[in-house]
Amino acid sequence: MYQFYYADPADSEVPHYQKNIAEVFRIDAVRPTMWEEHCLECSAPLCFQTCTQFEARADGRCKRFYNGIRVRREERGCCGQAARVRFRPWGNMMTIVYPAMLSVSDYQVMTDKNQALGNRLRRVVESPAPVKFRWGMIRGTEYLRRRRLRGMKAEDSAVDAFIFHGYSFEKQPFHLILEVYRENQPVFRSSLSLAPGENLLALDKGQLSPECWRSNNLIKIYPENDLEADVEILWCDFVKGTPVTAEKPAAKVKCVVWDLDNTLWDGTLIESEPELLQLRPGVRELIQALDERGFLQSIASKNDYDAAWPVVERLGLAEYFLYPQIHWNAKSASIQQIARDLNIGVDTFALLDDSVFEREQVRSALPQVRCYDIPELATLLERPEFSVMVTEESRHRRQMYRAEAKRRSVMAEDHDDTISFLQKCHLQAEVFEPKTEKELLRCYELLTRTNQLNMSGVKYSREEFNQALLRDGYQAFAFSCGDDFGDYGIVGFGQYCKQQDKLILREFAMSCRVAGKFVESALFSSLLEREECLQGEMCLIKTKKNVLLRNTLGQIGFSVETESEEKLSLRFTKELLHRNLVKVVYRV
Repeated sequence: MYQFYYADPADSEVPHYQKNIAEVFRIDAVRPTMWEEHCLECSAPLCFQTCTQFEARADGRCKRFYNGIRVRREERGCCGQAARVRFRPWGNMMTIVYPAMLSVSDYQVMTDKNQALGNRLRRVVESPAPVKFRWGMIRGTEYLRRRRLRGMKAEDSAVDAFIFHGYSFEKQPFHLILEVYRENQPVFRSSLSLAPGENLLALDKGQLSPECWRSNNLIKIYPENDLEADVEILWCDFVKGTPVTAEKPAAKVKCVVWDLDNTLWDGTLIESEPELLQLRPGVRELIQALDERGFLQSIASKNDYDAAWPVVERLGLAEYFLYPQIHWNAKSASIQQIARDLNIGVDTFALLDDSVFEREQVRSALPQVRCYDIPELATLLERPEFSVMVTEESRHRRQMYRAEAKRRSVMAEDHDDTISFLQKCHLQAEVFEPKTEKELLRCYELLTRTNQLNMSGVKYSREEFNQALLRDGYQAFAFSCGDDFGDYGIVGFGQYCKQQDKLILREFAMSCRVAGKFVESALFSSLLEREECLQGEMCLIKTKKNVLLRNTLGQIGFSVETESEEKLSLRFTKELLHRNLVKVVYRV
């Protein structure tokens, strides 16, 4: 369900879809969502007067999507709907996690009711009534709707997958970030790699966390690094159900799985000295040719991993194999696991194995998998299932999947705090002096836009900001952040001077999108070390909105030297809480 009633009546291109979710996943139940238009840096309504990105919506609130959320009928979409969204900077789609899991038919009934309610709210949006009246009517109705959704009686049960089906109008691939918050703390983060055109992706339960279905958590979806991405969404939902298994091989192979003994190399590991094993003739050339054509490759071998993998590394082939399965389980189970890890259909797999027994075991369990004997390898690339168009993207497909492996979701864990979660994200901050017009504009936006994590609260004009950068003896710095799932972009700006062994901060503002991730601890500790200072000082001006910054600094180890109604004088050392959780690097 979507907050579609703010959408502009703009014509939109209707993409051509070739895939259908029913062909790959049987959905039994859906967790209701109400995707609304929100901002990653929101501090409404104060920011309406200061934000350089502010553009008034029909109700006077901030417009975060170009043209709003435009909904149209589309039979392939969830409840027969498609939603077109073009993100403005800092825009995100957000929903509360509601408690029920509804059957598809019950969810259709709920969606129809929301459509009727939305049509009434659209008339309020378009009415000549005063803006304040329109906003009050809409927000009051939305509050009552949320209360009804929260009050649905249903078990807070787990989901089986997160399904995304949609179309990217962008010319380059990008990451769509999926983030979950509990009480303003980040507890889950993942990303969806969207290619230009149609995308159908699924994160299975093993790639999710219980936080994804914990009632009253917040879910945010937004493009990485403030990309103004243009997408149409058919499915963007947590569901219960099962993957659909194809009964016959697909037209084209996507992944080739290699056996090791007497297939990849001559001889068997268990009967040979590992250092004497050598590749079969032509194997290296075939692996490289498959890779250049964009075929993914992996391993399914009955061996001890600790003994076999070093041989693969010695032969110089380790980089070609994704999610290798080297153990004593059935090879059909290994292929299914590789398929889950790569998020592609089992029917697109091919097994290369010298053993008749292993090929027949796989054929029996997975008749949709092609199996080839050793004599067939010489003509493998001549077969129609291996005849594919080679593009620049296909040449780099393995690298894309390897990079995606690094972005794998934080596995299913219940986090009492965010530390283990953040450790798995591998968050890094890059500090640099802003020099380009784009960098300076972003820093100016942070100072004028950010209220909750802003030490001075001063709202500069652009001319005043330019003058502030020239303060004698002061060093300006900015920092960007990124993790295994995507880039945050430039998220902070500051200015300091050095007086003997003290670092004195004059300005500091940081984006809310990295709040609660101990970036401040790592940054301030690192700055002291870099400038060879024993301690730092900050004069924080109290505002109505920067309570979050005051609380955060106190929690990470800042001490209060003096305090009045208007300001706080703070001091800190390098010994800040979890200062090693975020890696800090400096741009040369």
